[in-house]
Amino acid sequence: MSRWQQKSIPFEADASERPWSFPYLLLEGEAAHPKVTIIAAIHGDELNGIRILHELAAYLEETGIPVKGSICLVPVANLMGYTNHSRYLPDRRDLNRMFPGLREGSEGARLAYFIWSHFACDADFLVDVHSGSYNRWNFPHVRGDMKNETMRFYASRLQDQLILTSTGVIGSLRKEAGKLNKPVFLIEAGETGRFEKKIVGAGLVILLQILDAFGFIKYNAEKIGTPIGLQNAPQKEAPRGYYRKAIWQRATHAGLFIPRVDAGAYVSRGDVLGDITDLLGKKRAEILAHEDGRILGMHLHPQVVPGRALFHVAYDFKKF
Repeated sequence: MSRWQQKSIPFEADASERPWSFPYLLLEGEAAHPKVTIIAAIHGDELNGIRILHELAAYLEETGIPVKGSICLVPVANLMGYTNHSRYLPDRRDLNRMFPGLREGSEGARLAYFIWSHFACDADFLVDVHSGSYNRWNFPHVRGDMKNETMRFYASRLQDQLILTSTGVIGSLRKEAGKLNKPVFLIEAGETGRFEKKIVGAGLVILLQILDAFGFIKYNAEKIGTPIGLQNAPQKEAPRGYYRKAIWQRATHAGLFIPRVDAGAYVSRGDVLGDITDLLGKKRAEILAHEDGRILGMHLHPQVVPGRALFHVAYDFKKF
């Protein structure tokens, strides 16, 4: 018999008077608390997180790992955007800028309030799973507030993961939950609009490590392995610590963008990250690394204009 309870909570109706219903999974372990809620697809086109949650549910079910507390999985937070194959809500608002929401507010504010009140408020820990926005690919990494001593402790228990300190922007689930002193990790992995097998595997490992760090399970890495070095990232022993800053390296010219490094790569100041050519293939510019660091994510589409964000570089590394 499955340990997971399949549940749903009704929301408001659409214009055809059909009610929305938000499905979720709940696993109650040795006690109801503490509780961790893991949410995916706050941006409706970021699909990797949905599959990562599926794999997590299957893994915990198949292995029968003892669970302390309860685990709540919300595969699709933005059902409206998901239905429309869109990052945004139908009114073009970003749900992840509207938390904690308003009960009697706009349609987006109402949805944010619904998710906040039903899934975030009663959680002792939160994990928010994302992918790169349109035409961007993110190397699997973790973000959290490393200025917070408790969060540094949890992050220090993660193995071989790229970690960036970040509190999130005003109105994001991470920022607003952090104001309530809830430990929150955000996972960034892959790109929008697809399931990526390696990304799903990497995301599963990250989630298992986070659940272990929070004290919900005891995770044995040997049982599943750790897909480090995704997308040809250099095999280099990762020191235990986190990056304190990140910068976007932008296009200096219009033309065709040709990357020379992969997301996840270690780079040094002055390294050539990519080229921009004209329509005849003549090089117009080189994109040089401004800092020693690591590539968090990169632009995918070849056509660029001046100012287009090309490489997201994490730097200023600090050991735990």
